[in-house]
Amino acid sequence: MGDDERSLSQNARADRNSSIQQAARDINNFYLVASQGPELVSIQPPWGRLPEQLRGRAEASADLLQTLADPPGQVVVLHGVGGSGKSALALSLARRAADQQVPVWWVSADDAQTVSDGLREVALQAGAEPQSVTLAWSGVINAPDLLWRTLDAVESRWLLVLDNADDLDALSGGGRLSDGTGWLRIPRRGHGLVVVTSRQGNPRLWQSGTDLRLLAGLDAGDAGQILTDLAGPGAGSAVQAQSLGERLGGLPLALSLAGRYLAASRGALAVPGVAIPQTFADYQAALDERMNLLDASPADHEEERRDRELISRTWELSLDLLHRRGRPLARPLLRLLSCLGQAPVPVDMLDAELMAAAPMWAGVTPESLAGLLPPLLDLGLLEHADLADRQALAMHPLVRETNRQHLTTEIGVDQHIATAVRLLDATAAGTQITPATWSRWHALAAHAESGLELCRAHLDRVPGETVERALALVQRAVVFRRHVQDRDQAVADLRAIAETQGRMLGEHHEETLATRMDLALLRYKHGSRDAAEGELLEVLDLQRRELGEHHLDTLRTQQALAGTLGDRGDWLSAEREYRRILEIVRNDHGPDDAGTLACQHGVAYALLHQGRVDEAETEFRASLEGHRRVYGPDHYDTLATWHGYASVLASKDASLAAAAEEFRAILAITEHKGGDKSEPTLAAQHGLAVTLRKLGKDGEAKAVYQALLAAGGPALGDEHPGLLASRVNLAMLEAKLGQTALAETELREVLLIQRRVHGDAHPLTLQARVDLAAVLAESGNHSAAELELHDILPTALRTLGPFHPMMREILSILEQPAKTPLNRRDRREQQRQQRRRR
Repeated sequence: MGDDERSLSQNARADRNSSIQQAARDINNFYLVASQGPELVSIQPPWGRLPEQLRGRAEASADLLQTLADPPGQVVVLHGVGGSGKSALALSLARRAADQQVPVWWVSADDAQTVSDGLREVALQAGAEPQSVTLAWSGVINAPDLLWRTLDAVESRWLLVLDNADDLDALSGGGRLSDGTGWLRIPRRGHGLVVVTSRQGNPRLWQSGTDLRLLAGLDAGDAGQILTDLAGPGAGSAVQAQSLGERLGGLPLALSLAGRYLAASRGALAVPGVAIPQTFADYQAALDERMNLLDASPADHEEERRDRELISRTWELSLDLLHRRGRPLARPLLRLLSCLGQAPVPVDMLDAELMAAAPMWAGVTPESLAGLLPPLLDLGLLEHADLADRQALAMHPLVRETNRQHLTTEIGVDQHIATAVRLLDATAAGTQITPATWSRWHALAAHAESGLELCRAHLDRVPGETVERALALVQRAVVFRRHVQDRDQAVADLRAIAETQGRMLGEHHEETLATRMDLALLRYKHGSRDAAEGELLEVLDLQRRELGEHHLDTLRTQQALAGTLGDRGDWLSAEREYRRILEIVRNDHGPDDAGTLACQHGVAYALLHQGRVDEAETEFRASLEGHRRVYGPDHYDTLATWHGYASVLASKDASLAAAAEEFRAILAITEHKGGDKSEPTLAAQHGLAVTLRKLGKDGEAKAVYQALLAAGGPALGDEHPGLLASRVNLAMLEAKLGQTALAETELREVLLIQRRVHGDAHPLTLQARVDLAAVLAESGNHSAAELELHDILPTALRTLGPFHPMMREILSILEQPAKTPLNRRDRREQQRQQRRRR
């Protein structure tokens, strides 16, 4: 069953980040966290944008290079107006750093999602364990903390560039930029340099200690020389070039566009009545006469507004030139591309046949479309970009931004939006969401979100069919975002979908309510449980009134609410709800419907959590038979249900041997499917080890735990919750076997990780401390155990409440009489007596 199917999903099974369950001091659940797969975005510097010569920035460039060489680590912000050459200066530094074998990472900071995705790759390349990265970027542990622990541990020099960080909220990462708890922090060690390019130069917005460096426009001499270099001989004198350079504000982007224009216009035939500027003086005159078509909306500052107008005039002149040369579609193409997101645009997305459906593109052919790209590239209005193994185009952020402003004021905005959505829809339809296509989907999702944003802004002008396509595209983008654990963006996308559906279809429409339900579920899993549960109840009330009690969407919402009852510990009520829903779904849709199987699974888990293991076994067996019949023996849902069935058997002394056989059978399949390092394999090993421990086969259990940790450690990293659970279980087993000193050492190491990852008040941290206290008491150090437990109690009461099972465990240890440490002879005798009793 796919993520985008609107049927009852198997939310009934234990959530991947569910709480631990204790049995004979073994943590039974092995946490599963979905892997994020291959690289999502490239963090290689865009070397194709590096100018051949960086004029007028020699001093700034030398200062940056010296900063890279000198400790301590720093954050340097290159700030200035758009088009002032900030990225070019950072790219020049990146080139020189790379030539010195310094690792260089280049992250686009256009928005929060590109920052998050880029810094994920930085963490991986800097040496973070892949599974730790997956945990962090899925919200289990703090992602910015992991990133900076990794960067601060790099022994060599390194350079990180955050490019186009104009929206500083994108750098927050759940923390605050100004106090150094977000994505951007000053390196603690002297090996790294972070360079940020931004229009924001207010010191109060940045962390104290940030080095702010203003990039003003170039002086007349350097500006004139750039124009002369680009335009070539015959464009005019040095004085005229300097005059034009001053008129262009010394902005490198404007200078580049003007110089390329003059180079392209050389040799144009002087037809009477057509003025094509070919000299610096001509260009300056045309620039002054050219009407500014920029949207009247004010920029943040008057100087910024003037600079944008100036740069806009330069490329509008370039587009005029192309129009005169028989390329009238060059301007519409830029407007069309500005409808998409600030991400690489696959060239193969530009399908002339699909574009010709719009009146403004009538008559366009593949040949004429292909003929537009080289001159736009030559004039600097488009750039080459990297996108996996495909040719792609990119647009300077300022060029895209102002073209998008032009777009919203012109006739034909509906045609531009409809064409962009049509092209994107065709491309996405042929691109499945798999790990192999995730880097491509990263760009497609950004374009889909941009298209829906424009649809919402012009809902009264855009055809309904276009809006429906845009909604469907963003729904697929949500599936992608969830696959790669980009939950914040998935939440934002679902909100946009629900708001648009509400405006188009009505707040009580079936589709609107279904999206609200999806949004609430995602927010629930993301930690906003109380608010999400309230939203689910509101949606359910509307669905009952509008759709009826037996509608699949109504039942799906009820199933989700049954799961929240279980999360609160009210498993009896959860069971009743699951059974009620199960009866309806089975009667209406049959025993093999996905909803029927999911509810059976929910009933089984609810029974297990109530300790009604015989009934749970019956339900799990029936659910497992159904899953095997519908999905086959090796489907993920089948394996999850099978694992639950084996766990029920392992909870009964009479069926421990059978449970061990079931876990071994699961292992045979998971090892064949994913190898000995896959998470399903490790989870099955964990269940087998717990079962062997209960069977009294301590030696075999220890061997399985050791094999699990040996295979899983390098693959998943030392912060993976499942491996930490296995380390705790192994430590407690060592303590049982008399190796209390070894167990104490291991538990202290686990506790350090739990504190670092989760903090002192997290249940996993508290459990590790309780286990440590139990080992201390077992070894005879009862006073240290009491100190540990008394220190835990206030936090545990506040966090877990007085009736949590962990509280009973704490009290049980405190009530034990103090033990005298056993000598070796006494310990051996104790072990012999235990074996006789078994």
